[in-house]
Amino acid sequence: MQRTPVLYLRLGVAAPLLLGAALRAPHAFAQALPRAAPPITAPAGGAPAAAPAPGPELAGPEPPAKDASAAAEASPAADTAKLSAELAEMKKELEAVKAQQSEATAAAAEATATTSADDGATGGEPLKIYGFMDVGLNHVWVNKDSVLTHLFQVNNTSFVVGNINLYFDAQPIKHFRGLAELRFTNAPFGDIVNYGGVAGTFKRKDTFSYDSGGTQINAPMWAASVVLERAWIEWNEHQSFKFRVGNFFTPFGIWNEDHGTPTLISLILPQFIVQRWMPIRQTGIMIYGSAFAGEWELGYSATLSNGRQEISNYNFDNNFGVGARVYARRDTGRVNTTVGLSYFTGKTKDNETDIVISPTSKTGLDFVEKTTYAYSEHVAGADLSIDIDATRIRAEAVVRRQIFRPGQRIPDSGLFAPGSFSPNSWIESGYVMVANQLPWLGLEPYLWGEMTDEPTVLGDLSLTGAVGLNVHFNSSIQWKTQLDRVVNVNGFYTSPYDTSVNSLTILYSRLVMAF
Repeated sequence: MQRTPVLYLRLGVAAPLLLGAALRAPHAFAQALPRAAPPITAPAGGAPAAAPAPGPELAGPEPPAKDASAAAEASPAADTAKLSAELAEMKKELEAVKAQQSEATAAAAEATATTSADDGATGGEPLKIYGFMDVGLNHVWVNKDSVLTHLFQVNNTSFVVGNINLYFDAQPIKHFRGLAELRFTNAPFGDIVNYGGVAGTFKRKDTFSYDSGGTQINAPMWAASVVLERAWIEWNEHQSFKFRVGNFFTPFGIWNEDHGTPTLISLILPQFIVQRWMPIRQTGIMIYGSAFAGEWELGYSATLSNGRQEISNYNFDNNFGVGARVYARRDTGRVNTTVGLSYFTGKTKDNETDIVISPTSKTGLDFVEKTTYAYSEHVAGADLSIDIDATRIRAEAVVRRQIFRPGQRIPDSGLFAPGSFSPNSWIESGYVMVANQLPWLGLEPYLWGEMTDEPTVLGDLSLTGAVGLNVHFNSSIQWKTQLDRVVNVNGFYTSPYDTSVNSLTILYSRLVMAF
C-alpha cells in the first residue's frame, strides 16, 4: 500500500507525455505518406483518358538521410508504444493495490459489524427530540349564583398556552429504549392560594422576581413549572414480552396513554380521567406485549406500582397498586376495530406525623403517627374503537368501587356540608364519540355524549353533550374547536341544592402544532 503515491506520480508524469505524442503523431504520419493523385476523369465520347505524366506530385518521398534503425528509435510511434507499455504496467500495479485496499476495507467492515452485533448497537440515531404545542382561548359560561363562579376562572375569555410538550426518545442500545416527556407551563402564577374573609387573607400565587441572569438589574421574570409527564426505560427484544420500569401512564382505556393534543380527537377528556378514578400515571414496573392470531393482534399490559401518587412519589405505606389491560385489534380492510378491558386496584392512605409532649421521652418530645384516611378501590373499564373508512367511533364505560376503613374517611366539602365525610360508593361513567373526516378542506366534525353518575351535594348525575370541529391543514398543523354543555341533575339522589345553577357551557379552541 506504500507504493500508491509512487504510482500516482508516475502516472502524472506519463500522462502529459502521452498527450503530446498523440498530438504530434498525425502530423508526422502525414509527412510520411504520398500525396494523393488527382482524380482520373473520362473524356467525352467514352474513351479512356490517358494517364498523366509522372510529376513531382506523384513522386515518392525523398529517401531518409539516416539508417532505418535510427529512424525507428526517433519516431513518435516508438515513444508512444513505450509509454503505453509503461502505462499498462502501472495500471496493473495500481489494480493490485486497489485489490489490497478493497480486501482491507472489507475486513474492517466485517470486524465493525461483528463488534456492533456483539455490543448490541443499533447503528441508528441515539436520541430523537420531538413534541407538540397548542395555544388558543377558553370561555366558560356559568350562572353567577353558582359556587363554581368563585372557584374557577369563568365568565371571561382568556387566551391560553395549553401544552408545550417535549419528548426525549433515546435508543442507544439495541432492544433498549428510554423516553422522557416534559410539559412546560406558565402555572401557577395567579392561582388563588387563600380566600379572604373568615378564611383569612386573600392571596394569589406570585412567581414574579428579578432575573438574576438578565442584562439589567431590574429585568422582570415570572417563574413557571415543569411537569414530568413520564420517564421510563424499557427492554423490547421480544414482541410478546417487553419490560418497562419508571414513571409511565396507566394503560387504561383509550385516552390516557394517547394523551397528546395532536392525537386526541376531542379537546375534552372523559370525566373518569379528569377526576382521576384510576391513577393517571404510576411509578413501578410494567410488562406488556402482543401476538397475532390470524388478522387479530392480541395484546396485554400488567403493572405493579406505588399506586396513587396524589400524595407522594414514595410508597410510604407499603401498599402497591396492581393493574392490567387486554385488547384485541384488527387493522385490515375498511373496518378497523379494537376492543379492550382495563382494571386497577390498590389501597391508599395518608399518614400524619405530630410532635407531642412526652414526659417519658429524654427530650420531652415524641413523634406520633396516625392515619387520617384510608381506602381501597377497584376500577374496571371496557372500551371500543371502530374506524370505518373516514369515520371514527369511540365508546367507553367505567365503574369504580371505593371502600373506606371505619373511622378513616376523607372529609367532604366543608363549603357545602360542614362536618361531612365521603361515603363508600359505586360510581359509573360512559361516553360515545363519533367523528367523520370530510373529503374537503381537511374538515373533521364530531359529536360527543357523556354520562357520569356520582353522588355529590350538587347532584349525582352529570350529562355532557358536545359538538366539535377539527381542521387538518397538514400532518403537523390542526385547528380544534369544541363547544360543550354540561347539565347537573338529580338522578337517584336528591340534592338539597339547586343543581341547575351549576350547569356549564364551555368553549375551547386550540391551534395545534406537532414537530
